[in-house]
Amino acid sequence: MKTFFKNFFQNNWKFKFVHFGIMCIVLLIALTSFIDGEYQLQLPGNNIFANITFITVILMGVIYYFIFVIFEKYNIKPEKLYLVLVIPLAIMYCIANPLGKIPDEDQHARRAYMISKGIFLADKDESGKPVGMINSKIHELVTRTTTSYEEFWSRLTAPETDEEYMMNYSMATYSPICHIPQAFGMFIARLFGCGISVQCYFARVFNMILAITCIYFSIKLIPFKKHIVLFLGLLPITISEFASMSSDAITLGVCILFISYILYLKYNKNKKIISKKDIFILSVLSIVVSLCKIVYVPICLLLFTLPKEKFNKKNHVIIIKFGIFFGALIINILWLSYATTFLVEVNPGVNSKEQIIYILTHPISYLLILFRTIHIYNQTFILSLCGEGLGHFNSQASVLFVFPCLIIFAMLFFVNEDKNKKEFNFKEKIVYLIIFTIVVLLIYTSLYVAWTSLKSPVILGVQSRYFLPVILLTVITFDNKTIIFNKKIKEKYIYSFMLFMNLNALSCLIFMYINDYIINYYIK
Repeated sequence: MKTFFKNFFQNNWKFKFVHFGIMCIVLLIALTSFIDGEYQLQLPGNNIFANITFITVILMGVIYYFIFVIFEKYNIKPEKLYLVLVIPLAIMYCIANPLGKIPDEDQHARRAYMISKGIFLADKDESGKPVGMINSKIHELVTRTTTSYEEFWSRLTAPETDEEYMMNYSMATYSPICHIPQAFGMFIARLFGCGISVQCYFARVFNMILAITCIYFSIKLIPFKKHIVLFLGLLPITISEFASMSSDAITLGVCILFISYILYLKYNKNKKIISKKDIFILSVLSIVVSLCKIVYVPICLLLFTLPKEKFNKKNHVIIIKFGIFFGALIINILWLSYATTFLVEVNPGVNSKEQIIYILTHPISYLLILFRTIHIYNQTFILSLCGEGLGHFNSQASVLFVFPCLIIFAMLFFVNEDKNKKEFNFKEKIVYLIIFTIVVLLIYTSLYVAWTSLKSPVILGVQSRYFLPVILLTVITFDNKTIIFNKKIKEKYIYSFMLFMNLNALSCLIFMYINDYIINYYIK
């Protein structure tokens, strides 16, 4: 045992310097937080925020130093390391983010509650809006007006009630499949006699479990670029969504899993034949992808890239591919035809029908609007990937992590570590790029039609998390054998950076909500 610790302290000096250097940066950022218009030193001892930050960052920094070294020494698979990293971070995000502080989480909670009661289809009020009998406590718990943990805690610990009343919930237009894990969590909590507040946290946990499981199997199955899937699964914006009741967690997890599974079936040398089990899994994943959001349906076109040589019955290849794709598409259209019968007011001035006509009759103007939107909001998209705008777009993470994050992303994105890996031909790259482009255009167009006022000069409501499900497609498009590292990438440096980037984001998130609470309750 003495030799074991001696080796740990004598070796890995470069990694020690980088790992604990980043840890010190996180602590310094937390110590100089911005309070009441002034920069004030947040010293541990008399400040709960500083105590929480110091204990958490130092403890996790030391523990994960040993974990990263052990994983590298014994060459443990990246999907297992992902679980070791993401589970504690996701739990911390779940606790740090008050209920309702994730975009639209109040509506997702109402939808999950109705499904947990066995009500999959909503009723309509006189104006055609979706309504249902929902526990009155939900509105108090997930309302976005909560500004501090003190206020949140008073609502969380208030006496529970079984009172229900007719409430609007716009997420009724979402397919029930998007809220199955959240609803199941609520159902399980209710079986144990838990109140609605605990039910909401159970919904978060079950949502988290499914999303993390999808990324775990994505890393495990994808035959190459495993670390970029791990990177996407460790972004602050990703983990924050996983630790919520939002349906975006399932959307992101399932889309990445579907793409990874297609690549596994196509490029894994040990996978000679696509079995009936594989066809069943592809069918289920295609249906789930199509029901999450219609903009991601083009991802299912990847089915047609599977080589016919891998099918047992080569004469049935076309039937199988078309059957799976159009089956998923028809299910999506059926749900969409039902969902569009509801009247859902989004923003003032929105007129979807007139907006579609405007796009079709002024395609050049719309393209200019599209490029203008990208130009104006590109910095916001980049910052949000690294922890900016967490919570309800009000948490300000440090920009010191932005450029290193982008460098790591580019390195994982463009660099090919395996010289002997099969090279993608030009046609394959074009197919993946076309699917990516279609999805991106659909995301922008859907928001312009359903969220933005008529003839607006920019598209509103676009968020970087919407593009995460298809970023993996561009990895293949830019795959090359020109930029190659002669030495293996030291993954432990990347893991260390991702750990502390999330701890910084969490620190800023907690500071956003805890500041008033610690000053008014603990100090005064």
